[in-house]
Amino acid sequence: MKLVKSLFATTAVLAGLAAFGMNANAAEVSHTVTSSDTLTSISLKYYGDTNHVNTIAKANNIQNVDLIIDGQVLKFDTDAKATSASEDNNTSASQSVSQNETATQNTNTTYSGRTITMESTAYSSDPADALGGGTVTATGQNLLENPMAVAVDPSVIPLGTHLYVEGYGEAYAVDTGSAIQGNIIDVHFPTAAQCESWGRRQVQVTILDN
Repeated sequence: MKLVKSLFATTAVLAGLAAFGMNANAAEVSHTVTSSDTLTSISLKYYGDTNHVNTIAKANNIQNVDLIIDGQVLKFDTDAKATSASEDNNTSASQSVSQNETATQNTNTTYSGRTITMESTAYSSDPADALGGGTVTATGQNLLENPMAVAVDPSVIPLGTHLYVEGYGEAYAVDTGSAIQGNIIDVHFPTAAQCESWGRRQVQVTILDN
């Protein structure tokens, strides 16, 4: 009887060690982005708060916390310390400076052009987006193959214009829309969630064509 109890105790200890080994890296998780995800919602899911957005972004080399792609696999440590509010602001500021420096560098060293302050909205080819369009733009660009596109009022920015949108990136004016009239630019994202994160904002648009 003592032998049986001894064997049972040994088995329990070994099982406990095995379980510990399996959970040793449990703090590191992988998350596959879906169309409804934002870094804020992912932070809330795994950390129980929204303070780890920049922690996740830094771990996955995400430059713009408003832009994550459907199907993208994110890996991060759920034991990681949250970045403080001041550090978050500094990170956002540095990202903004980096984007502006890129735009300036492109304009000064590779392209000539002018910069316009415009109101920006967002649209998507996501079926979940009730206000979204199709998958092919007015000029024939397939948004499933090349999602970087903007819709413009052709009387303000001609179709085919190569431009840089602050916070979005380089794209071509390849689409139009009934609501895009005047000084408005509509940037395309693959998912409705990304459009929601973008919202409505003022941006600097640099015309990159000569």
